[in-house]
Amino acid sequence: MPNDVFISYRRKDKEFVAQLHQELIKRGVSAWFDMENIEVADHWRTSIAEGIRDCKVFVLVLSPDAVESINIRKEVDLAETHNKKIVPLLWRKTEIPAAFEYALAGIQWIDFKETASDDNFNQLAEVVNRLLGGSSLAEAASGKQVAIAAPIPPIAKEEAPAPAAEEGGRKLGGGRKLGGGRTLGGPKLRQNPLVINGEVIGKVITSFGLDVEDQDFLNDEVKWLFNAVNHLYHIQRSEAGLSDPIPVAIPPEAVREPEATNALPSQYQDEGLVGSAVNGLESSLKNVNDHLKNLALLLDRETFGGEEAKRNVKLQNEIKEERQKIVQVLDQVAATIEYYFEIRVTAPRQLLDMLK
Repeated sequence: MPNDVFISYRRKDKEFVAQLHQELIKRGVSAWFDMENIEVADHWRTSIAEGIRDCKVFVLVLSPDAVESINIRKEVDLAETHNKKIVPLLWRKTEIPAAFEYALAGIQWIDFKETASDDNFNQLAEVVNRLLGGSSLAEAASGKQVAIAAPIPPIAKEEAPAPAAEEGGRKLGGGRKLGGGRTLGGPKLRQNPLVINGEVIGKVITSFGLDVEDQDFLNDEVKWLFNAVNHLYHIQRSEAGLSDPIPVAIPPEAVREPEATNALPSQYQDEGLVGSAVNGLESSLKNVNDHLKNLALLLDRETFGGEEAKRNVKLQNEIKEERQKIVQVLDQVAATIEYYFEIRVTAPRQLLDMLK
């Protein structure tokens, strides 16, 4: 039977999670967790996927061990895909890798500070009940001592609206405006690079079956790549200066020119050049976004189809082909970013080689 709450956790935290489960039930909240907590990625069961799909609230028990779990990464991505209300419950202090940033962006956390007290459980149960009643997490956690501000900045997950037309003057074809104001050249931007970054990490990298170390390498490189694209968008919209650096550190294994500084070199600090770059990148991101939607549908079929879906050669080939198409475009994006910033991340090329 569906439960109100699905608890995602790592085996090392099992004792606390068993208590959490019982304390929620005592307070009238139906909750479920996998008592065996299978650690091997290949044994991630359909019952777990169904539990996530059918729950209303997804409680993620955060700890240093949890964020290193391949299964938990898959669970969080599935919860995000199915628009579940995610409650990050910080049990043991931990740093959040890129694999979780998209799903947890802008979300308040519940911090137990490693204290399994009645008061903490009471507050959590009240938050969950408010969520079940239709409140947002911000509303549900309002006034709760266990609630902490969102540690990860929010990401606008809706499509960015097209720029509003300015009043007065005559406008030719979406470029510069004649008389009474000015619009930036280039397309009406509708892709959010940071949203697509989160989808690529979840649908292409997390679901690919790599070990955690390889995932983290790829995630960090892809995160920088999409932040570089987003930085060009910000420059084009006059939200960042031409000489400002990308707000994410250069990945340590990226190939770079000795003079590369994470900002546009002086010869590329030109609005026209930035506009040209954004023009091409916008088309590439739309292409990636379209393939991600197709991939998400295929992965859903695989997840809920069980072992039969994993043995379905046609389905597996379709999944592989969509991944290849996405990564091919990402490799082109990496080449564009290398041209402008003199820094090349190798993750797309390595992924493409693996897929071939």
